[in-house]
Amino acid sequence: MINKGLDQSSGAHWGALISLAIVLFSLLSARPALAQEASEDVVSREAHFEWDADTGLLYLDLLFRDIVDANLQSKLSRGLPTTIVMTAAVYRAGAPKPLSTTAQTCKVTWHVWEEAYLVEVMRPGSTRQSWTTTTEGVIRRCTEVHHLLAGDATQIPVGVPLLAAGRIQVNPVSPEVLLKIKRWVMRPSATGTAAPGDALFSTFTGLFLQRIGDAERQQKFTTQAQAPVTIHSKASP
Repeated sequence: MINKGLDQSSGAHWGALISLAIVLFSLLSARPALAQEASEDVVSREAHFEWDADTGLLYLDLLFRDIVDANLQSKLSRGLPTTIVMTAAVYRAGAPKPLSTTAQTCKVTWHVWEEAYLVEVMRPGSTRQSWTTTTEGVIRRCTEVHHLLAGDATQIPVGVPLLAAGRIQVNPVSPEVLLKIKRWVMRPSATGTAAPGDALFSTFTGLFLQRIGDAERQQKFTTQAQAPVTIHSKASP
């Protein structure tokens, strides 16, 4: 009887610890990506948002050429395979919870016979391959993000100031993370982005935005809040 009581007490104790761990994990995963962690600085970057009034889609422009340091430049020059991953969440200015998410991966492979780099860029809903013979061409394709799908009008209020926050990673160590990102950006959906109602949203914000120490180089960033510029993709009749 004593052993049984001890077993039940021990089980209850471990159950309480597990429950507490789950709660703490949920709170940490739910923290905004803007929260600065003591061991990692957050870089302020310029970004540009555009609303396509004809399609109801939000697009993001973002530059991060400085992620390519001397070490990475040397690796590219020697033809070593390289992958650069950018993951981000879009916030309404002053709000703690993200509204939508987006990502871009850039995989670089040197082909000896062609004497050129094959650059594969994967983003929500599309994959594009192109060739370049220079490291400058690689850097431009991988670190200058233009017209990246970042959400739609069902996720984000139109006309409000927005900002983006996330992480840039060079050569993530975990192939599991890359596989998850690939499945996430290429899955069939209306826009290819993930929002709070999406089953993959918590996985994205909890794993990709908060993950630390799993890449050769990584950098957290946030952008200044700004109201998106409205554009029209379709010509007026």
